[in-house]
Amino acid sequence: MQTPVKPNIDASSKISITSDQSPSSLEPKELLAKNEENLESQVVLPSGPQNDSLWQRFSDLPISQKTQLVTALVVVSIGGFIGLGSQSLVSSLRSQLRYQTQSQLAVTELNYNRDLEDMGLGFTSTATNPNILQATLNYANGKLPSSETRARLQSILAGELKLRNLEYATLVGKDLKIIANANADRAGQVFDPKKLVSQAFKNSQQIRTSEIVSWKELTIEKPPLPEDFSGQDALIRYTITPIKIPGSQKVIGALISGDIVNKNLAIVQKTIDAFQEIGYSAVYVYDVATGTFSLATSFGKNELRQSIVNIGLSDNSILNKAIKAKGETVFDRSVIGKDTYTLAAKALPNRKGNPVAILVHGDPEFALDKIIKQSLLVQLGLSGVVLVIILGVAWAIAKAINTPIKQLQKITAAFAQGNYEVRAREGSQDELGRLAKTFNRMAQSIGHNNRRIRQETELFRFLSELQTTSFLPSSTSGTESLKPLENWFNGALAGARQLLEADRLLIYRFTPDGRGTIAYESLASGISSTLNEDIEDNCIPSNLLEAYRLENIGIINNISDETLDPEHQELLIRLGVQANLVIPILNQGNLFGLLIAHQCTAPRQWKEQDINFLKQLSTQLQVTLDRLSLSRQQALDSQLTKSLKSITQQISGAFETENLFSVVVENCREALLTDRVIVYCFDEDWKGTVMAESVQAGYPQALGAQIADPCFAEKYVDKYREGRVQATANIQTAGLTECHLKQLEPFGVKANLVAPIVVSGTLYGLLIAHHCQSPRYWNQSAIDFFTQVALQVGVALERSNLLNEQARNLEEQRQAKEKLQQEAFQLLMQVEPISQGDLTIRATVTQNEIGTIADSYNSTVENLRRIVSQVQQASHKLSITTDKNDHSIQSLANEALRQVEEIAQATEQLKVMGSSIKMVANNAATTLDAFSEASQTVAAGEMVMNQTVDGMMSIRETVTEAAQKVESLSEASGQISQAVNLISRFAAQTHLLALKASIEAARAGEQGRGFAVIADEVRTLAAQSAEATAEIEGLVLNIQGETKQVAQAMMTGTEQVVLGSQLVEQTRQSLHQIAGASDQIKQLVESIANAAVEQSAASETVTQVMGEVSAIALDTSSSATEVSDSFQELLAVAHQLQTSVDQFKVS
Repeated sequence: MQTPVKPNIDASSKISITSDQSPSSLEPKELLAKNEENLESQVVLPSGPQNDSLWQRFSDLPISQKTQLVTALVVVSIGGFIGLGSQSLVSSLRSQLRYQTQSQLAVTELNYNRDLEDMGLGFTSTATNPNILQATLNYANGKLPSSETRARLQSILAGELKLRNLEYATLVGKDLKIIANANADRAGQVFDPKKLVSQAFKNSQQIRTSEIVSWKELTIEKPPLPEDFSGQDALIRYTITPIKIPGSQKVIGALISGDIVNKNLAIVQKTIDAFQEIGYSAVYVYDVATGTFSLATSFGKNELRQSIVNIGLSDNSILNKAIKAKGETVFDRSVIGKDTYTLAAKALPNRKGNPVAILVHGDPEFALDKIIKQSLLVQLGLSGVVLVIILGVAWAIAKAINTPIKQLQKITAAFAQGNYEVRAREGSQDELGRLAKTFNRMAQSIGHNNRRIRQETELFRFLSELQTTSFLPSSTSGTESLKPLENWFNGALAGARQLLEADRLLIYRFTPDGRGTIAYESLASGISSTLNEDIEDNCIPSNLLEAYRLENIGIINNISDETLDPEHQELLIRLGVQANLVIPILNQGNLFGLLIAHQCTAPRQWKEQDINFLKQLSTQLQVTLDRLSLSRQQALDSQLTKSLKSITQQISGAFETENLFSVVVENCREALLTDRVIVYCFDEDWKGTVMAESVQAGYPQALGAQIADPCFAEKYVDKYREGRVQATANIQTAGLTECHLKQLEPFGVKANLVAPIVVSGTLYGLLIAHHCQSPRYWNQSAIDFFTQVALQVGVALERSNLLNEQARNLEEQRQAKEKLQQEAFQLLMQVEPISQGDLTIRATVTQNEIGTIADSYNSTVENLRRIVSQVQQASHKLSITTDKNDHSIQSLANEALRQVEEIAQATEQLKVMGSSIKMVANNAATTLDAFSEASQTVAAGEMVMNQTVDGMMSIRETVTEAAQKVESLSEASGQISQAVNLISRFAAQTHLLALKASIEAARAGEQGRGFAVIADEVRTLAAQSAEATAEIEGLVLNIQGETKQVAQAMMTGTEQVVLGSQLVEQTRQSLHQIAGASDQIKQLVESIANAAVEQSAASETVTQVMGEVSAIALDTSSSATEVSDSFQELLAVAHQLQTSVDQFKVS
């Protein structure tokens, strides 16, 4: 393995070339100057015999003087002719282009105005629509349209918008308020844009104009707007069409149509499509207030027929000219895109004559330029012929000068087009010869630099693409998720190898135990693969790995010139390597592997550019690996956190030690993806037994195995008790004792992870994970997870011990409680006679809590015995006194009760009399209210009868008027029938004319085929019109018949209304007589009601006094009865007390 070195360049540094390097790195001007100095100082012209002839003297002149002489002769002879001819030609062609542009602008204006005329003609026809006319006429008569009528009007207007591709269609009444519109419902709102509707009403003529409408008005109307059009004013083409009463010039409303010009490509595209699909056409909006311009719409096509949409002018000078010209056409030249155009512009005024829009049309000048160039070439050709005739002598001079110049011109042109291999012929020693030599040197230098720059550009592009396509897998396990990463590495190596032009490019990856393997490679054709080779380079010392970790690199240009380790040199020879370049790859500060480039076909001098490229590639790989590691670590942490939470929850519900251990080993093995997890418990002598195990199928079981390690108690108990966690990636290289290795050998352990289980400060056992497939590097997340699980096991075991201790305490409490209950039962049996009244009993007093209760019981019984003796004496005296007073109290109660009964009878009689009086008063009041209500009802009925009479008369007038309307409708139906007949005749004539046109088109042959198709369409439409008029005529006849029936029914209704009016008048007179009689009865009832009210008041007063006397007597009776009852109760209580007390035994 070669010794790595630290180069003095990095990925972003530039290669500096000193003065003694190749001159190809110098700038072209510096190179020319240096070469000319070298030539002038080194080239010595040969000294031949002197020839003083004129030709020799001319040949010895410098090339600049020769060129000046020839140029002077040519300019004198034909310069004036070419100049005048060219000027005249250019001026004439530009004038013609202006005239052509002006004509095309006129076509643009024609298209703009023709759309406006089409709108006007279309809405002139719409204004005669019967629905529009009727709705406008009704509105003029004060009748608002119904919802059905408004919906029909909106449908008609919306159809016009769709048919003519417009944005506005509004029907306005004479009061300038909207009757219906096609966009947002604005019925009832005033709509008079720019006072145009008022002018149309005033002049009774259709108005066609263009106006600028504010964005606020657009948001109110809510028309369909073009895409990407928002927050700006719009240029709208308006037509205001007055609606007149048929047969009259009276205006009753108006139809307003509007077409938004902004973003409307069809306006300007028509002109471009009409003229060879080349040019530029636009409409600009002019804001008079601010004097600014904005693009409404534009369309153009360049020489390649590529569309140019909504591109504005870079210079507004022609727009300002058009505004100042006041309707005249102005011209200018401007650049649009990459081409120069000849522009023509014209301002369009609004109704008031103020400019609101500018039409612009432009023709590209590339066609003109071609014509000018071709014309100039023709003139030059003619001038050349004249030059040959006039300047015969100058031919030899021109040949002597032009031949090498043309040759050099062709070479330089080829060189300018990218042919860097072309070279000039170095034939003479004059300026051209020296220039050719200088050019050849410069071409060689530029070609070399160009190849170097192109290569550097390719390398930079590859690294940039590699950076933007770096892959980050979404999972942390499984070959499926690692497959895209493997493809990305292979793709990166393949692209880098091709750019580096190396034979083999590979990644030599280090394993956690310091060994290495080839993970990825890219090979040139014919180079053997190293992936299937058993390659293990054991000669990489730790100091070399540390050097690579410090980003040092290894460079071997030729292995035969290097002194290498024999094993490493033999490995390189076996792989066919003759030169290699080694770049370290780091991953989160650790040495991930080596990026190695092999040159197998021949030795190679590695350049700084190659080193920089591989270092940048290594950096990109490092970034990808760091992101991958971070993603895997985050996913692993999340997974282990969920597993730890699940294990903790399951442990909390496991009260048996066996179940607890089973849960732990199963879940830990699944979470760590390892082969075996066991719980290893110690006895008093620190001998261990495997108490629980979860093992992958195919590996030996360790459950129940007893393992005695004599060194464990002395060396490791205290360490594990203090929380030591031991992670061993490879037990063979971890420095374990031979005894320990033999203990692990039966179980096939290659790597293990050990965490202590500590219960109440005592080492209970070990939680151990075995990896048997291969050595394994235990990352920190796995170690932390395993440690937390062991801690949770210890906590669970402590909780189990506490539960066992709590169960023992509960058992002791239960036994003490049973003993206490037995002694209490004995006490109760002793004091049982007391419940029978024997107060002479005494309880046995002991020395415990029950004894204390017995002593208190005895004191209580003694006090009770004395109280019972005193109660016996008092109850005897009470019985004697109660018996003496009971007879007197009973007589008093009986008399009071009799007096209450007599007063109650009198009171009831008074109440009956008062009720009768009240009933009379209430009946009188009810009768009075009834008569009042009857009077009001009669009056109301009379009023209703009057209104009924008036209503019947109104109905009579309405029916009469409706009959007249029906007759008018019948007359109108007759007029419609006449109009339908006229349309039918017109359709028949149209059909006949179309038939004749078809015959004429057939005679015209091929030229009339298109017209024949149109004639057939017209004939078909005429036939359809005839059918439609026939249907309408039938409908009109039905309407006339039905209107006659309606008129007859209305006449019958009029007669019935007259008869009903007479009957209602008789009813009204009868009600008037009833009202007079009701007033007399009402007066009599009022007198009866007043008398009954007075008697009722007197009766209530007497009843109230008797009630008070009855209440006093009742109170007296109640008191006497209560006293009597009290004495009876007292006597009973005394006898009861005497009986109860006699039950007690007190002596």
